[in-house]
This record gives sequence, structure tokens and C-alpha cells, in this order.
Amino acid sequence: MSTKKPSYYGPFFWVAAISFVVPLVVAFKGLQPIPVTTKPTPHPDVSGVDHALWDYLLKTYVENGLVDYEGIARDYLFRTYLRELAEAEPDKLATSDARLALLVNAYNAFVVEGVISHKIRHSVTDYQRDSKGFFDVEEHIFNSRTVSLNTIEHEFIRKPFKDPRIHVALVCAARSCPSIRPEAYVGKRLNRQLDDQSNLFANDPKYVTADANGDRLRLSSLLDWYVDDWDESGGYLVWLEARVISPAIKKTIARARRGETEITFMTYDWRLNSQASTDKSDPTTPKQNANFGSGSIPND
Repeated sequence: MSTKKPSYYGPFFWVAAISFVVPLVVAFKGLQPIPVTTKPTPHPDVSGVDHALWDYLLKTYVENGLVDYEGIARDYLFRTYLRELAEAEPDKLATSDARLALLVNAYNAFVVEGVISHKIRHSVTDYQRDSKGFFDVEEHIFNSRTVSLNTIEHEFIRKPFKDPRIHVALVCAARSCPSIRPEAYVGKRLNRQLDDQSNLFANDPKYVTADANGDRLRLSSLLDWYVDDWDESGGYLVWLEARVISPAIKKTIARARRGETEITFMTYDWRLNSQASTDKSDPTTPKQNANFGSGSIPND
């Protein structure tokens, strides 16, 4: 005679148990706080500016080189950063790299500010006030001065620093501009950041490409507009050749240096670099005279 006790843990028991436990687990999870992206608390450096704010905004609102202007406009940290730039004291920074990082960040932030404040939807080339274009209007407050974007670029950056790499770091809110870097520039890492931007630029077919047979080298118009800025680097062809990875394009650049290959410059696409852009027009539009780089042609 069997003495084994009957089991009460058959399939119906486990189904009932699971039906009881699952809702409890779901309810418990529902009570847990939803993780949020932590916004930085401002901690300005000696210049009065905290680039961690700009870094956060770029990481949050830039994707694949396109900007969520509406998102930045709603974020109070953008207004905080602009207030810091207005009262910035760059001369208090100990190194030239720190000063240049501040100026590049300021330029890019002011471009974003201009797009937002003037409700640019299609292209910055559409904007004009008192016969001045987007880059010439004196409306940005930096170091307690009201200045234009062109003043920052040409007077504060190009003349004193004489570094052609700034042309791949300054972003003019257009599709043909170098893609805005999704992080702030920082003095201690500036050289590596600018080198990385230069390498990305040199190996992007949007800016550097060659015909299959190597008979023509096609380049960004930025290289033509600011050609003299590469003189100390041996010219932009030498600068590109040192950075290009593709053997075929590198060979075409070498031929171009010897005058054996035609160089043409791509039509600049001035459509806004916005994530929300719905413009489906031909990428060569809007068609403007070539009188802008990241600002204006030098000596124009």
C-alpha cells in the first residue's frame, strides 16, 4: 500500500500563482522612478562660462549633424549658457586653447540663437535686416559687447589664432557646413577635437570626393573661400592628403597637387541643418552667390 501523499502543486496551482505574482511585480515596477537625463548644474570656469551646459545641449539636441532647434529653444540651460557668454571674460583663461574653445563654442551657440530668434525655417541666407545678412547683424552679446558672427569669426578667431582647422569646427546652420560636433570644445582636448573634426571632414564625400577615373577632384567650397588660411599648412591639398584614408582619393589629390587633375568646388547647400526640416527641394538650392563661408569670404 503506497504511503505517498497526494500533491497539490499541479499545473493549475502554478498558473494561479503566476497570475497572482505578475500583477504585483508590474505594480512594483510602476512605482519605481522613471530615470531622467540629469541636467548639469552650472559651475563656471574663471572666464565665467560653464561649457558643460553647451555639452549637454549638444549631446541632447544634435543627431547626425542635425539640430533640434525647437528642443534647444525650450531648454532653460540654453538661456543660461547665453547669459554666461554675454558676461564672459576670455582674457582670464590661462591658455590660448581654452580661449579658442570658448570662442568656437560661442560662435556655434550664437548661430543656434540666431536661427531660433529669427524663426529661420528654410535657410539663414533668407534673413536680412537693415541691408545686413544673418552673419553681419550685430546682435549677439559676448564679453559685454554686442557683436556679429562675422566679428567673432574673422576678428576674434581667424586673425589671432591662424588655424585652418577652425573652418571644420565653426558651423553656419547649413547642410553643407561641417557637421556640428555633438560635444563642446574644451581647451585641454581642443587639439585632438580639431584633428578629429579635420579627419571626419577629409573622409566625408559631402566635402571631399573624386571621379572614378581620378580625372576630377570635387571639394567643399569652404576650401576655396578660405584658401589662404591653409598657406602655413602647405595648402589645403597637402592638409587633405595627410588625412584622407581612401587610396584612390589620396592618389587623385597627389595628382591635383601636380596639376594633373581638375579641381571643382561643390555647390553649397544652404538649407537649414534642422532635424525638423521638411524641405524636399533640390539640394543645390537655395542658390546664392558664393559670398559666405561659415560667415563671409575673407577680404570680401
